Amino acid sequence: MEKKFPNYLHRAGDLLINGLATCMIIPIRCLPPRSLIPISTFFGIALFSLIKKYRRRVIQNLTLAFGKEKKPEEIVRLAREVFCHFSLTPLESVYAYLHPPEQFLLKIAIEGKHFLIEALELKKGVIALGMHLGPFTLVGARLALEGFRFNLMYNEGNYPKLWKRLGDYQRRLGQNPFPVKPITISLKKSYNCLRRNEILYLIADEQQRRGGLPIPFFGQTAFTPTGPAILSLKTGAPILPMFIIREDKVPKRLVIGPPVTIERTAHLEKDIEALTAKFTRVIEGIIRQYPDQWAWLNRRWKLPKR
Repeated sequence: MEKKFPNYLHRAGDLLINGLATCMIIPIRCLPPRSLIPISTFFGIALFSLIKKYRRRVIQNLTLAFGKEKKPEEIVRLAREVFCHFSLTPLESVYAYLHPPEQFLLKIAIEGKHFLIEALELKKGVIALGMHLGPFTLVGARLALEGFRFNLMYNEGNYPKLWKRLGDYQRRLGQNPFPVKPITISLKKSYNCLRRNEILYLIADEQQRRGGLPIPFFGQTAFTPTGPAILSLKTGAPILPMFIIREDKVPKRLVIGPPVTIERTAHLEKDIEALTAKFTRVIEGIIRQYPDQWAWLNRRWKLPKR
């Protein structure tokens, strides 16, 4: 009975989130995009104030990363902003799916598009290095409007109904989402989309509970997913960072970075570790520029289960 209880909570949470999403559709359809900012600020401050567990986790993570650079009161203010940005992401996603592209998505400028075009000219596909920064859910939607074939692997976790709804929205905007499980099927789909010379979007900033490599991240060991490195080394597909930056809490720029590369050796395992460490440094550098826009809720430095 103890093992089943959490499943009931997850199902209830899944239903609740879907219910809230349904209730949000009508008002968001009628509001201008700038109205999302005060709404997200209200929800962000409420979550920061009411949910002690996550407030403490975010402050602990920020202290671990910036404790030597920022004062405690600065970290608390930064944590509050993190919650406001985190609350803004789902609102922006719903807004983008409900409004014409020219009203919202097409207002996001694209920087570094030439890196993507040059990478696709290699005919090996492109691995988009994703992270939970800013409106990360809109990266594929924006690129699909430019005619790029965009595939993304997601982990539905405890919220299958929510992810099904998001998947339906993403398909309407020209994307191809598929779940990470079962792993054999998701790997096959990953290889196939790279063979078709398409973009494969992989989130690589979460703790990898099983199979991750211990890689330095903000000066601490973090068990890191190796998927982007393995797929890149086995297929030749270049890894390009892709993320959207907000300015004044409005999505302004989709930034595509140059390929993340290493000098290959005869040892695949060493190359996987080196490439994973390299793209992790890239992710850290981006987060350092925009620390309030990254979701610090993940238990990034927790030791994995054995």
